[in-house]
Amino acid sequence: MFCAKCGNKLSDGARFCVNCGAPVADRDGADVPVSAQGDAQGGDAPDATVAAPVPVPADATSDVVAGPDTVSAEPEAASAADAPAAPADTAAKKKKTPFIIAAAILVIVIIGVAAFFLLGNKGTGDIEFGQDTEVELAVTTVIKPRGKDGNLMNSYDAYLINEKAKGDVSSIKTTPYHLTVKGDRGFKPSDFKDLPSNRYTLVIVDHDSDDADSEQKIPVNYDKENKKAPSEAIIAVPSKPHKAPAKEDGKTDEQKAYGLFLDKIKELTDTYGACGSTEWGGSYNLATGLCVADLVDFDGDGMNELFVVYNTQVANPNVDGWMDKQAQSFKSEVWAYRDGKIVKVFDESNVEHDNGGVTWVSVHQKDGKFYLMTQDSSYTDLGDAGYNETTDTVFYVMDGSEFKQDASAHSDANVSSDSSDSTCTINGKDATSDELLNFQDSYPAYLSYGLINYLQDASFYGEGTYYPVNDLPSLVAKTTQALEAGAATKKDDTAKDASYSADIKTVSVPVPDASSDVTPRVDTDWTYLQFSKDGKPDGCKDLNAKLKESFDADVDATSSWRLDLSGNGNGAAEVLQSRYDTMVSLDSSIACVFQERYYTAGGPHGWNKNAVVYYDLSKGTEVDADVALGIDKDTLAGLASDAIDAFVRANPGISDTGDVRDHLYEMDRYGRDKAGIFFITRDYEMGTYADGSHVIYIKALNGDDGLVGTSGDFGN
Repeated sequence: MFCAKCGNKLSDGARFCVNCGAPVADRDGADVPVSAQGDAQGGDAPDATVAAPVPVPADATSDVVAGPDTVSAEPEAASAADAPAAPADTAAKKKKTPFIIAAAILVIVIIGVAAFFLLGNKGTGDIEFGQDTEVELAVTTVIKPRGKDGNLMNSYDAYLINEKAKGDVSSIKTTPYHLTVKGDRGFKPSDFKDLPSNRYTLVIVDHDSDDADSEQKIPVNYDKENKKAPSEAIIAVPSKPHKAPAKEDGKTDEQKAYGLFLDKIKELTDTYGACGSTEWGGSYNLATGLCVADLVDFDGDGMNELFVVYNTQVANPNVDGWMDKQAQSFKSEVWAYRDGKIVKVFDESNVEHDNGGVTWVSVHQKDGKFYLMTQDSSYTDLGDAGYNETTDTVFYVMDGSEFKQDASAHSDANVSSDSSDSTCTINGKDATSDELLNFQDSYPAYLSYGLINYLQDASFYGEGTYYPVNDLPSLVAKTTQALEAGAATKKDDTAKDASYSADIKTVSVPVPDASSDVTPRVDTDWTYLQFSKDGKPDGCKDLNAKLKESFDADVDATSSWRLDLSGNGNGAAEVLQSRYDTMVSLDSSIACVFQERYYTAGGPHGWNKNAVVYYDLSKGTEVDADVALGIDKDTLAGLASDAIDAFVRANPGISDTGDVRDHLYEMDRYGRDKAGIFFITRDYEMGTYADGSHVIYIKALNGDDGLVGTSGDFGN
């Protein structure tokens, strides 16, 4: 026999359900309404002192709407409280009624108290999403989830999945156990059609949540006749995380985020291949695999997000629309760390391209904030040299936990053989073509990554830092190294407590003069650096190994170089003739190294490719100049431009007619010594070759304001 109220199995002769306390109908008259039994036996009317049961309101059942793969929930079985009260059989029974009622109340109280302690009062809100302990459920347990505001949810989807199983039941997208619930009265396992007893994960998706992650989970153990299950389970969002997100296993949020970012890079690399390039269409270099992986603090909270771009396929250049198909194959995403996991906060296409087919993606900057831009264009050929072209441009900024539209523009151009007409709007308001250009220029590119470059010319004339296709693998490698270092648990011997130094290693290298293979090579001293921590090179062994490997590669390239006299262009075009490294400053663990490189390909003279590189010796990784100096790129470019003006005024014989200002956003031009911050120019960038290259101070660090615009010398 089972309780008509909650479905609990009853013992023979039971008068009350031990689970819910409901009275049990007379077994002998189970098939006859109780009121009819009284009439047949000639019994009196019910005692006036016994209150008649109050009917359950008609709307007391939960508002459960069947999911797309389920049927509507079956109505709850009628309880004993819905039936008319049974009259007393005799006058003696009437006299015993108060005693029976009192006894029944006592039994119910005892059962309730026992349930409180045995079940842990689970129906009163101590069950929380995200907990590891399973919640016991029976067929009639009423489940009521609360939202993050503390109120009962009144519009949500409920799923039961088995994450350890295979097939449909393992995912909320395919599980047949799905309900859409309206109202705050909750739902019961009996509302799911044909639900077998098993262990599940209950997943709740709140329709009213604006959060990027509105999904709530909790493990459950469902058994139709589960004796441990409460009659009601109210599930709340935890007010505090169960596992402290700030510190877990000695790791900070940044360390955990970087570890998860590394996992994402590995996942994308395993799926689409490592970052690389291939010749494509006869004229282009095409980025393949995981093209871009970079760290950018989009929301300005001090913790970087991961920006990635990957190529899903290489389009066939021999079919119509091949350039458009290739552009559509690049996918961009931004991943952010949230409460112990990373979530995707941006996945729009932000590919940009010009009429020649050069394609790239950019991170834009305005007023210290970072933006991503999307452009949606359509072109219609109208014949007779006429066409229609529309373009929608949207700039997105990260606001809180998600990217939101910051500004938009629309242009519509109609051109025929004898006329043209165009309209523009900015944020929905009419604008002129000049205003549209000014609007777009107000969001200059800060970082740009080439996806399709010309084989012969990988240059880019936009603002900010640009990575051509062939430089992307080193960018991904540098990001990976930074993540590996950032994910590692910090030890007690931190950078600020350590002492670093640099040793110059000198090697004699036979160098050709590049004018003839007959001329004997000249032994030339080259240098490279090896760093020590607290006087021990092993403290920087990984970085030292990379520096030695780079040096050996340069030696091998020069040693194997041969002048091409055949005229067919198969020989090496240039050869490295001198190579010197000097540490010009050390600020805590950040070393600034001046790299002097001189190349030639024959002829009267060669050219230099001098540069600066910063190393974080505590991590063994490279650091961009703006990070090492604590000065943003726009400020550095402005200081360099002003210093160049001062340098030209002080040196009227050196003209500012070259392309030096095209390089203001190249971070390998900015160095720091004890005197100040300087900018490197290279041959031909200011005047003629005879004017040479320069190291121009842009900011004094020694208190000498007259330093700005003067030249330093770190060469050999």
